[in-house]
Amino acid sequence: MPRKPILEGGKRDEIAQAALKLFFTKGFDGTSVRSIMSLAGGEVGLFYYYFENKDAVFDAVLDLFFNHYQEDFARIVEHGRRNPCRLMEDFFEYMEVETKEFREKYAPQMHRTVRWAIREHTLEIIEPFLRQIVAIQSEYYGITPAVEEDVAALFLTYGVGSSILHEDTNNYMHQRTEVKRGISLLMGMSLNEQELRIPYPAEQSDIEGMQRLLKGIQEKTDEPAQQWMESNLVQHITDGEVWVFRYQKEIAAFSIFSRKEKAIELLTVSPEYEEYKLKEKLIETIAAQFPIGTKLSVMVGKAKNSVIVTDEPFDDKKSRS
Repeated sequence: MPRKPILEGGKRDEIAQAALKLFFTKGFDGTSVRSIMSLAGGEVGLFYYYFENKDAVFDAVLDLFFNHYQEDFARIVEHGRRNPCRLMEDFFEYMEVETKEFREKYAPQMHRTVRWAIREHTLEIIEPFLRQIVAIQSEYYGITPAVEEDVAALFLTYGVGSSILHEDTNNYMHQRTEVKRGISLLMGMSLNEQELRIPYPAEQSDIEGMQRLLKGIQEKTDEPAQQWMESNLVQHITDGEVWVFRYQKEIAAFSIFSRKEKAIELLTVSPEYEEYKLKEKLIETIAAQFPIGTKLSVMVGKAKNSVIVTDEPFDDKKSRS
């Protein structure tokens, strides 16, 4: 009798879900076909109607478990085509968060053999996505990685990715700044400009630095923005509507936007960093938060313009209307 196609649901999925629970807690060797079918509710013969052997159901379990992770990785890369300066950071931040949540949810009861299998499967999954990221950022920054792009993706996968997935991540998080330096060297980027390449969501601790930057610019331009900022900044940060560039423990640039109003309400760059195109990166990052085709109003000083959100990184010449 022919076996059911791999994507068919119903009883096959029930068997795979039962196998997932048992593999996670008892490991591969500690899980039998009989125990799987006992949990799934069916005869052993039904197992072999859907799966050739225990290896086949274990592969199905991994596919089932990783399905939404693959979808998320693909979404991050696709979004990153609109916001390349954040792409590598977004990808590895997602891995950090999901790895932490995975450990908290599964690690206490998960058998070590399954943990190892999941780690290896994760690395296999992320490598092709990292190849895409290397290519996207190489084109965006006009750089050539220190090694061939495919090799760079391998180093990122089994260096950074493996470090995140390792059972003891304390050392990785402690060395995170050095890891970023290593990524810059691998990608052929200057270390001197490293902090001025990636905008970050603002934190409450950034407020003092943002106020200093705004005050310094006010003294030169007499723009009355300080009072507005003090009364609204905390809420905008809470709502995730402030992005900053940090450089040598100071705020080099920042921007406040409103999702509701579809507007960038404040865009401030320290004059000494204008050559690094921080304004463009901030607009690009904020524009990527909105659907393609959105008309986004932008306030730069006293000038008000508009940007049409596209499926490409922000281009100051092409995007204005």
